[in-house]
Amino acid sequence: MRRYGLFFVTLCLAVFWGCNSESPSSPSEDPTSSDSVEISSVSAESSSSVYVYVPGFDPCRFNFGAGWQASHEDSSFYAGLDYISVWLGDNDFFNSFESRMFDVATKVQATPMIYAYVIAEFGKDQGLVDCDILDENKQYVTPNLCTDGANIIRTYFQDSILYRYQQYAKGFREYIESNYPVGTGIAELHAIDPDTAQFIWLIEPDFYQYSVAGSDQKLKYDGIAQNGGGIPEATLAAMFNMIVDTIKTYLPASKIAIDISPWAEDQKAWYANFDLSRVDFASTSGGRTAATLEKIRAGNKTTWAEIAELLGKPILADAGYDAGGAGTGYSAIWGVVENLNARIANGVIGVTQMDADELYAARVDSIRSQLNPTIWCNE
Repeated sequence: MRRYGLFFVTLCLAVFWGCNSESPSSPSEDPTSSDSVEISSVSAESSSSVYVYVPGFDPCRFNFGAGWQASHEDSSFYAGLDYISVWLGDNDFFNSFESRMFDVATKVQATPMIYAYVIAEFGKDQGLVDCDILDENKQYVTPNLCTDGANIIRTYFQDSILYRYQQYAKGFREYIESNYPVGTGIAELHAIDPDTAQFIWLIEPDFYQYSVAGSDQKLKYDGIAQNGGGIPEATLAAMFNMIVDTIKTYLPASKIAIDISPWAEDQKAWYANFDLSRVDFASTSGGRTAATLEKIRAGNKTTWAEIAELLGKPILADAGYDAGGAGTGYSAIWGVVENLNARIANGVIGVTQMDADELYAARVDSIRSQLNPTIWCNE
């Protein structure tokens, strides 16, 4: 696979804080699964070859994140991790759940990661369910996001869906300005400029399912489709740009990830609709990703390396949850050094454990020094 080191080193030096010398037709899933504020400097080895860990998300090494959990809001649970993720979309306002995550991320020097699941969550407010929810007869529950999600977008995108993005991004900015002001009193210890604050936004998991191609594929394999048809791919790409513009109006230093739907039959045609210059990463969603395989999921043909090569973007994986977001516990396969080094070679630079346990950070600390650098910063 082609290496993109020069590009990403340039990006790192130019944009990331601390990179200077100072500072759902998925037929089956992986059966092997058990399922920041600052983006800081490259982890390094000293002249004596002793591994030195520097906190914060770093595209030149493999990163470990955890989902923000109401049952674990103490900073010690996340200390030593590179980022903390939170799902947004189920409210039309910024709230204390997100602000508490930001506080902990700041304290432990982890990067805030946002799973922006706004379309789906708004659809659920209108009575829809996820596309992969089955009833007692193993039939898909309807109406769901694959039958009526496109109509939700047609009807509500501008005044409700985009509005939620605006409220979240604006809410984070105002919270930073109020609680981490630059140059005033004790807050100087953690002064944060919202114009340079680093966030990673994962835009609309399963975005493909609302498209013409996604609807046609769902009809082909599962016998259901978007009522009124899918939304043209070019229109979805334009909406994607509007979402990015809204986020960056308030948090201009945010990094953007585009979703990977590994079941999509023509990945090249799908991504051809998007302006990838506006994208920094590609990200999985739905958990159940295959740390042990070249394929992203066992039941789909798409590989990690294919997406990295096609998009020229580092990949962020996730694990530890199942259909409907149900936690499945710590995914042990994403803690095996051999698996991680194989995925690093395929372009993966991080994994989110959505249902991490108390030993997660300790496990991470024990294996960091055994992991290879990512391909994105090597020539």
